[in-house]
Amino acid sequence: MFSEFSLSHIPIWQCFFAIGIVLMLLEICLPAFFLLWIGIACLFTAGTLAIWALGPIGQVLCFFGFSIISLIVGYLVYERKSTHLTVSNDLNNLSENLIDQLLTLEHPIASGNGEQARCYIGINDTRWAVRSINATSIEAGTQVRIVSIKGNTLMVDIA
Repeated sequence: MFSEFSLSHIPIWQCFFAIGIVLMLLEICLPAFFLLWIGIACLFTAGTLAIWALGPIGQVLCFFGFSIISLIVGYLVYERKSTHLTVSNDLNNLSENLIDQLLTLEHPIASGNGEQARCYIGINDTRWAVRSINATSIEAGTQVRIVSIKGNTLMVDIA
């Protein structure tokens, strides 16, 4: 049954074309960005073999050359895209964005380091404890700058 099945009547360029299309379709299912470039190399090889009749060694060298070129182009495309993306190391650490912001105290901060030496303030949707950086008292209505964050307490100094 399978002994009658033969692909010898199909031109080799059509085989490269079919393989290229299959690889590019597989890229949709398996997002690795590698099959795309090999598929493109197959399509270029198919185009070259449709124009020029090359022997087996020429076909392999043609595919190898187009594969190297397409992989280099793919690397350069994705390298350029990745340099435009800037990812902050503090992406999920939104409290770091509060440093150097100015606040106006609604309640006074007492001097010292104890529990009574802090007040609370609402920023966006979060209630923060606020303490003086040098343990001095600060009156209500004073504008302060956030200097650092220790745990869930904002350390402030008079602006």
